[in-house]
Amino acid sequence: MGTFCSSSKTTETLSPIKLSQKQLTELNDLTNIPENEILIYHHQFRTLSPNGRMTQIQFDNQLKTLDVPTDRSKAIFRMIDRDNSGHISFQEYLHSIALFSQQSQPEQQLGTVFDTYQALSRQSLKPSLNDSQIQGMTRNDIEHMLKRMHPDISSEEIDELCNRYMNSDQNKNGYISKQEFISACMKNAKLMEQLGHEDAVTKANINENNS
Repeated sequence: MGTFCSSSKTTETLSPIKLSQKQLTELNDLTNIPENEILIYHHQFRTLSPNGRMTQIQFDNQLKTLDVPTDRSKAIFRMIDRDNSGHISFQEYLHSIALFSQQSQPEQQLGTVFDTYQALSRQSLKPSLNDSQIQGMTRNDIEHMLKRMHPDISSEEIDELCNRYMNSDQNKNGYISKQEFISACMKNAKLMEQLGHEDAVTKANINENNS
């Protein structure tokens, strides 16, 4: 599965009225969603967003018709709306369906969260050369992620959550790897709740009990 695309919201990122076969093939390669389903999603997207740009409210309304819990919608939307413009393209919308549906595994979802917010943090914080080469998330990266997800979060909550994440830094090198991030989230209901994935903890517990 592909990663989230950059959303410059220029004319080329707007959803075309009709998808070409080449576009269908590319979207299928990126998301593994069957082409016939992509056409259905595209029709729904264009019906809700005739100008090819979906807003947060439209996104929430659409999730109500799909197998994606709406309590995650704000966190998902903020993540895929990479430039904070308040709207998303069809390709971004399709990625959200592929990666955050009930059929997607929590570990895969969390991996995408890690990749996306690490990239967004690098763009916004403009870290030093050494920090930019780190293959992980520093405390500053995590703080940036939490503030973007939850604009009204208090400094006390940020400190508490950052500490929980950094506790998973096994070798104490000042950052957490993707696997450490995923492991910390899967073991900590508070972290999953902040990411909008609290239901994944229940699923993981059920799978563990049945194994």
